[in-house]
Parts: sequence; structure tokens; C-alpha cells
Amino acid sequence: MYVGIDGCRAGGLVASIDQEARLQHGIIQSLDELPAIPAKLALIDIPLHFADTSYRSCEVEAQALLGPKKRASIFFTPHRAAVYAATYAEANRLNRLHTGKGVSKQTWNIGGKIKEANRFLGDHPGYPLREAHPELSFYYLNQRQALLSNKSTPEGATERLAMIARHAQSYLQVIANTLKMTKRKDVQPDDVIDATILAIRAGATTLQSVPENRPFGKQDGILY
Repeated sequence: MYVGIDGCRAGGLVASIDQEARLQHGIIQSLDELPAIPAKLALIDIPLHFADTSYRSCEVEAQALLGPKKRASIFFTPHRAAVYAATYAEANRLNRLHTGKGVSKQTWNIGGKIKEANRFLGDHPGYPLREAHPELSFYYLNQRQALLSNKSTPEGATERLAMIARHAQSYLQVIANTLKMTKRKDVQPDDVIDATILAIRAGATTLQSVPENRPFGKQDGILY
């Protein structure tokens, strides 16, 4: 089983692809539900490591790959102390203390997801969970050209669904069924699309890593 996980308002949207290449989706309220899914590899769009005295090199390199028009889709993960701060103001202060940089509001807003993923790694060290990024995955499948459309727009969704269809046309109906069966207050279309592309890439023999040539272990890197 190959798995892709993207955070959603309901918790996490999980895409799984079995050995017969059948795609299915489900919602988990907590990452602690993941061990019930026997994955060979699970890719998640959540940072699994923290910054130290500077931005993570994998995020700097990932931004460079996507280029100036799409680099903002890669957030810089703060220092551990900033993620665990009680307030946004305190997070900014602590991150500047350790790295010389502040924390974006978008990054602060996903702090809960980052902490949850960090706890999961400690509690389940044997589970094959690795950090990945959907936009890097689409970049690779688009002949190493970033998709410039906004993923949350109809145009962006259409462009990304077309790339998924090139892998398996039948997946489009599965995605449509998932969107029909879920509420938009819980799951957005881009949540389903992002989780699906991560599951596809998890099972690919061409899986890439940034920084390049880094083993697919638990080191600080981003897979795509």
C-alpha cells in the first residue's frame, strides 16, 4: 500500500493505492490512526523536521526548483522553540533569536499539524512516514516545470487532475466520488488532489529527493 496524506479541516485526507493500483480515500482525525494502514511508504505534506540556526536546506533548494512565481508554496519551517510557542508574537521572537528570521502567519497556522507530526514520529518510529510536497511532485511530472496556476482555483484543479489522469484515468472518478461524499467544510478539492499525487509518487520508481542523491531514510529532506 502506498499512501499520501494532506492536512484538511477534518484532520487529514488519506489517499491509498493498493497492489492492484486501486485508489481510495479516507479521513483521519489524527495521525495516530496511520499505523492501521499497512503502508510500504507514506508521504505527508507536513514538515517533519525543524530549522536549526537557519532555514532548512531542503526547503531553500525546493523553492529554487519551483522558481520565483511558485516558491511561496514551500513554507520555511520554524525552529522547534517557535513551533511550540504559546503565541504568534512569542513564536516570532524565538525564531528570530535562533534563526534571525520571523515566522509567517501561514506557517504559524499549521503549527498544530507540525507538532502532531513531530509527536507521531516519536511515538511510531517504525512507520514509513516521509515528508513530501505536492507542488514538487507536479513540477517533476510536468518535465521539471512548476505549475503556475493556483491549485485552489478551477483552472488549477483541472491542470492537476489532467496530470493525475495521465497516470490513471480511473482515478478521476474516485476523486469525484470522494468530493461528492464529503463536505467542503471538511475537505477541499485540493486536499484530495494533493493527497492523491503523493500516493502516486510514493509508489513511483522515479521518486526524487531534495537535496538530491539523499537516501530515502528519515533524514531531513523532501521527497517528490
